Amino acid sequence: MNVTEKILVVDDDPNLRKTLADILRVKGYETAIAGTGTEAIAAAEQGDISLALIDLMLPDMSGLEVMARIKAISPLTEAIILTGHASMDTAIKATGQGAFSYLLKPYNMDDLLRAIRHGVDRQQAKEEILRLASFPRLHPCPVIELDPAGEVSYLNPAAERVFPELGAMGKSHPLLHSAAELIEALRQGKKQEEAVYEAEIGEATYELHISYIQDVNLIRIYVMDITQRKQDEEEIYLLATTDSLTGIANRREFTAVLGREMDRTRRYGTPMALAMYDLDYFKRVNDTFGHDVGDYVLQVVTGLVKENIRAIDIVARWGGEEFMVLMPHSDIQAAKNAAEKLRLAITGHRFDKVNELTVSFGVAAFEPQDDMNSLLKRVDDALYQAKEQGRNRVEILTGEVAAH
Repeated sequence: MNVTEKILVVDDDPNLRKTLADILRVKGYETAIAGTGTEAIAAAEQGDISLALIDLMLPDMSGLEVMARIKAISPLTEAIILTGHASMDTAIKATGQGAFSYLLKPYNMDDLLRAIRHGVDRQQAKEEILRLASFPRLHPCPVIELDPAGEVSYLNPAAERVFPELGAMGKSHPLLHSAAELIEALRQGKKQEEAVYEAEIGEATYELHISYIQDVNLIRIYVMDITQRKQDEEEIYLLATTDSLTGIANRREFTAVLGREMDRTRRYGTPMALAMYDLDYFKRVNDTFGHDVGDYVLQVVTGLVKENIRAIDIVARWGGEEFMVLMPHSDIQAAKNAAEKLRLAITGHRFDKVNELTVSFGVAAFEPQDDMNSLLKRVDDALYQAKEQGRNRVEILTGEVAAH
């Protein structure tokens, strides 16, 4: 492994950063550690950092600020943001500000190592671009040059191989057409600048490094396939937002969606309701038939619910055998009817081995005075009430009743 593959671990948890650094050294990387943003910046000033793993919450500054300062010192250094505190929106925002990727704690070590490998590969590819910038014919990536009029004037062998129609199509080719405004801005500005643009062609995603070469008055474009990075990011996003058993939203994602829907409902004054359901005596299923059968039951129930809700409704696994259904544009009566429909669909289904299964529902509607905690408590109380009343039923709880 190349000795320049040096990873900087930035985290205020001394045990976590030491453990991670030890694992990376075993994997063949050189490492440096920092517990604060100031220490991380000092480490970057020493040079030779290929990739930085940065915790989003640091004692002296945010991880995003640390990343920006490191990239100002070393523009080619890649960064992966690690967070257990921020929302998914904040984590995704990090990639828009220059992060190669992000992972939510607790992260899977295999996912992290794979992200590091791709990040280091990308950093080395960018170094290779700079090293071979004067020799586009020899460059392993496609290189395209445009003359002062914006027409294609040169394709290196890699470009001719990867994009065989580009020579004939010229700037109307999808690769160039999608970046036309950016290319034109660089061409008109006539400054020695570089811009990065992503273009999607079919299922492939390409990263275009577009530069105006002042000395020869042309635009030069280096094209990198980062399709794999996109696939990795999508996989990481799915792992962070979905329940691995049922494939529906997990608790973290559902909470974020619920918050946004409450804001929208409050803003526009439209109704919204929430249903919480629990499989009755589900522990008996696991104890009698085993957890494999229990998992099968949860998957079948999820399928039945998805088949019997509207496209705008959102179902999520809240935990164990508890689930949520968010129903936008539904008042309390509509939500009760929808819950009763789901109850009948589940109780009427014949499961392998288990045969019959019942389910209890609690339903609550959003009230103007609600915050998330009050709404969640009311729907949870409604579910508890359904269990207390004998299970296999739908109970509703309004804000007025809960207040009394």
